[in-house]
Amino acid sequence: ESKKARTPEKIKQEETIATPSSLEKKKSGYRSFMSREGPKALGSKEIPQGAENCFEGLTFVVTGVLDSIERDHAQDLIQRYGGKVTGSVSKKTSYLLVGRDAGASKLSKAQTLGTKQLDEDAFLDLIRNTPGKKSKHEQPDTPSKQPKKAKPSKQQSPTASSQDQAGNSQQTASQSSTSSPLTQTPTGSPISLVYSACVLYTLLNKVAPNIYSLSKNLQYLYLMWVDKYKPSGIKQIIGQQGDKSNMRKLLNWVRNWHKNRTKTLPKSSFFNKDTDGASLKAALLSGPPGVGKTTTATLVCQELGYSYVEMNASDARSKKTLEQVVSESLSNKSMDAFVGSNLAAKSGLKHVLLMDEVDGMAGSEDRGGMQELISLIKTSKIPIICMCNDRNSQKIRSLANYCFDLRFSRPRVEQIKGAMMSIAYKEGIKIPPPAMDQIIQGANQDIRQVLHNMSMWTATNKTLTYDQAKQEASNAQKDIKLGPFDAIRKLLSGSDSSKLSLKDKSDLFFCDYSLMPLFVQENYLMVSPSQASGDLKKTLDLVSRTADSICDGDLVSRQIRSNSSWSLLPMQAMLSAVIPSYFISGGMGQRIDFPQWLGKNSKQGRLDRILQELQAHMRISTSADKSSINLEYIPHLRQALTTPLTDQDPPDLKERVASVISLLDAYNLTREDWDSVMEAGLFDGHRDPMDSIPSKTKSAFTRTYNKEQHKTPYAQKAAPTKSRGKGGGGGGESEFPDEDGADPGPDEDEDDLEVSAMMVKNKKATAATGKGKTSKDDTGKGKGKGKGRGKKS
Repeated sequence: ESKKARTPEKIKQEETIATPSSLEKKKSGYRSFMSREGPKALGSKEIPQGAENCFEGLTFVVTGVLDSIERDHAQDLIQRYGGKVTGSVSKKTSYLLVGRDAGASKLSKAQTLGTKQLDEDAFLDLIRNTPGKKSKHEQPDTPSKQPKKAKPSKQQSPTASSQDQAGNSQQTASQSSTSSPLTQTPTGSPISLVYSACVLYTLLNKVAPNIYSLSKNLQYLYLMWVDKYKPSGIKQIIGQQGDKSNMRKLLNWVRNWHKNRTKTLPKSSFFNKDTDGASLKAALLSGPPGVGKTTTATLVCQELGYSYVEMNASDARSKKTLEQVVSESLSNKSMDAFVGSNLAAKSGLKHVLLMDEVDGMAGSEDRGGMQELISLIKTSKIPIICMCNDRNSQKIRSLANYCFDLRFSRPRVEQIKGAMMSIAYKEGIKIPPPAMDQIIQGANQDIRQVLHNMSMWTATNKTLTYDQAKQEASNAQKDIKLGPFDAIRKLLSGSDSSKLSLKDKSDLFFCDYSLMPLFVQENYLMVSPSQASGDLKKTLDLVSRTADSICDGDLVSRQIRSNSSWSLLPMQAMLSAVIPSYFISGGMGQRIDFPQWLGKNSKQGRLDRILQELQAHMRISTSADKSSINLEYIPHLRQALTTPLTDQDPPDLKERVASVISLLDAYNLTREDWDSVMEAGLFDGHRDPMDSIPSKTKSAFTRTYNKEQHKTPYAQKAAPTKSRGKGGGGGGESEFPDEDGADPGPDEDEDDLEVSAMMVKNKKATAATGKGKTSKDDTGKGKGKGKGRGKKS
């Protein structure tokens, strides 16, 4: 009674709970943000030319829609002149650039913090009137300390040092050739050849050191920037300098690896995670390419004095290779251990195995390598460091359970910027700091790619402007493979689609030209078009135009696949992706639905095969085609085959089951055809009659049907049986009469069945007695190979 009394109160309380007002404001603000229009007077105002780095040290936040420039263009102007753009207002925000339909939360927070607000005209005046500044990342024009001539400094340019040394060598050669007494030999002397040889020997002794150093500097000069400026210590690794950085964790893990092996540590689990990896014998460094995983691993080994063996994707890492090469190297000492007097200190335990790109262990060359690597980790006596790019790969999931997981993230732009500006200064290249931001962002914060791009772009011209850097960065931007889910979001989302050109939208279609039309057709109705601005009539008109374009694309697709006219694919891209994106792009939710057409088409094909089989089985009893059987016969058959079985009265259950079986025999249908009739006649929204049949009744129907023999005018598909006879004939009945023309009588059939059954029983009995004799004979043989083999069999 108490529970019944509480239930209405709980229902009233749940009914009175309403959505909070703050959440309603967020929902309405998000809807207005997704459905708002762009600038009303785009390009109507002239953009002023500001001084260099005039926004250096200033932080901006942009909210709303400006009148004459796009929001992205405004952010680009801020970054062009050295400013910083953030997404939220804070104490460090210098200006809030306000447009139409501005965010209420940003405005209120700016008023609370006293942040200065600017409209579009004030922003353009700020560009025009703010004086230029000197960037903090720029290096001085001349070095503060001149390097000594005798010993070139490390900061000195390799070119200058090589030229100085070349000049010194020439000066030494000239001095030696004029002032040396050996050169003042009498001409025409019979021993002039001896004097010449002595002079040449003396010159070579004086010039050889300079030539050697010159060749080394020339070799350093023509190195790739990635090799020339690679870190030489752990303090030079970009983005890995904190106490909680992955480099510091890896350093402590390798340092304490042998100490932890002598301790009894609890195993890591989901509820008891090992934060320092003390209980694990291997480490897994994962992250995008170019963030310093391999560099961190090698420098940590050098810092601790460990020698390492590296195996990457260029090496064969199959199970056999790992067993022969790696297992032997893990148990042996390195050559460094045998050099020097202190042999005990340099033991074979000071090794590390580096397995780079373990997510690329695939194919026949690396077959079984992952499982062998896991077994090596379990029995290893030295640290093993594995590196991969794709942490979510199926191969890495099994390996990660045995490794200390260290996930590397991309360094921030500010962290990369300082090191790249220093390298540009050493190379004598002038790159503005805003241009360097564009180079770093274009390479997706890949340090290796940034160095390659800078080296290539400045090979002919040592000056790179902001516009040139932005253009080169956009051209050299890494190609990211997009799937259909990401591509359809870029096409239908208003914020993403407005930034794409016609060619970019067409390229998104070709990420998967067979699935993209289906994705557009499945998701275009869930978008609220930006062009409609909330007007229902405009929305319906845009939806109608989009549907017409999708239909035209389907006609072109049929022409392509029926006549192999693959040259029409660009036309299909325009009709199925580009034009619908133009009409319907706008606000869309977070969910992208997979095309349901694929599942429905597969179901339609299966049902068509079922109807074809039913029509073939019922051909003698009926004279209808597939459609007639589906529309006229199956609805009545479903009712006639299920109604007797739905009654739960047990006395006449046998009679009702017999009536259903007799109906199946009348139409030459089998037990499997009964299930097919139930499936083919079921439509969406209709109740399945199978649910009303008790499970006991279904079991009784199946047992009764299987006990009886049912003659059919067609051959039933039977499972293939293996025959030991040469003829290969099975034990089934023949569909044709004997050669004499007479069918075998029922008594002969029964006799044959009894004889065959007795033969099977006799074979089983013989086999059993044979096994029994073997076991008796083996009992007195002791422990030998024969007994072991018998157990295995």
